[in-house]
Amino acid sequence: MDLKQAFSGIKVLAITRVVAAPFAAYQLAMHGADVIHVENPDEGDSARWSGNLGSPFEKIGMAHTFLAYNSNKRSLTLAINTPEGQAIFRKMAETADVVIENLKGGTMARYGLGYDDLKKINKGIIFCSVTGYGQTGPKKNDPAIDGVIQATSGMMSITGTKETGPLKTGSTIVDFTTGYAAALGIATALFQRSRTGEGQAIDVAMLETAINMMGGEVVRAITQKDTPPLVGNASGKGAFVSNTYPCKEGYIAIACGSASRRTKLWKVMNRTDLETDPRMANKESILKNMASLEEDLVRTLKEKPALEWEALMNKGGVSAMAVRELADAVHHPQLIDRKFFHAFEGDPANGVPPFAVPTASYRMSANPMKIHSMPPRLGQHTDEVLAEYGYSKDEIAKLRANKTV
Repeated sequence: MDLKQAFSGIKVLAITRVVAAPFAAYQLAMHGADVIHVENPDEGDSARWSGNLGSPFEKIGMAHTFLAYNSNKRSLTLAINTPEGQAIFRKMAETADVVIENLKGGTMARYGLGYDDLKKINKGIIFCSVTGYGQTGPKKNDPAIDGVIQATSGMMSITGTKETGPLKTGSTIVDFTTGYAAALGIATALFQRSRTGEGQAIDVAMLETAINMMGGEVVRAITQKDTPPLVGNASGKGAFVSNTYPCKEGYIAIACGSASRRTKLWKVMNRTDLETDPRMANKESILKNMASLEEDLVRTLKEKPALEWEALMNKGGVSAMAVRELADAVHHPQLIDRKFFHAFEGDPANGVPPFAVPTASYRMSANPMKIHSMPPRLGQHTDEVLAEYGYSKDEIAKLRANKTV
């Protein structure tokens, strides 16, 4: 056991699929937890075949979506919808520390594997459920995915422009933030258990996570009973020099919403004349003349490429960055210097090409994150895990024959 890893010795049973819950389990796995990714024998985690159609990764059930947050885990195939599979899961739960699941609300309880069932055999079990709307309320049994949550939470209503109308984000951002919320809840419960010896149930809702992500806008909606207008890439209506602008080549995002920040910007752009421009006399004047001021700003920005402006502005203390294509952003020197990605050589014997995955978005001096094994192939560790729980080779063969594993 590596005592430098925060969750070394912690065993996690993850009946998880797609994004949010597997991402939560990944956070624990990077810090030493033994995460057993429990998958249906017939189809496995659907993320294995999500996107990348026709790629070498998708063809072998290791699509990019699955690779991104399943390192350090072991894959066990187990039909928990059968009496035999349920018996095996209960046996594993007797000594487990954490169960994470994101099945439809009530499914685990229907199988006799809910928190109330498992705490009878393991009072220290921490049972984390991740669903769209939570375990209570009128929508507790309704299905949900990221885009639907972005719609119902109001997030889409404040994203986009007047021309586009409501838009969702390019990434399934609510999935990932829900995963972080679940991981924090689990870490908190583990800390509490160290004091009391008792586990607890954790009910994580994607809808509530989405609402939390909009802080100030949500308070405005509650107190003022209105919705912020669609402002595209701007920070808000009337925010001057807090937007994304075209350059000679590409676009640059500049955040200079205050007068002090703009003073630095004008100096870098050799436009100190704007400090005494009558249009900049006060907030009211700026708002009135916003269109002409923006046109004036863009004319100057179009004299140089975005990357050149980025270098000049950063050197001058201005918060600004060129808009990068994702394929370029992942090779940013900042990310490379901090060793943010972990590269795998692949597994030629099983047809897995080389690839790299994102890791933790923070660095810890005393108990660092570690990646020690690549995402598992479907059922890769089934025999190994069952043997750890006392099943013989003959018993495992029978379980495989009747499709329990």
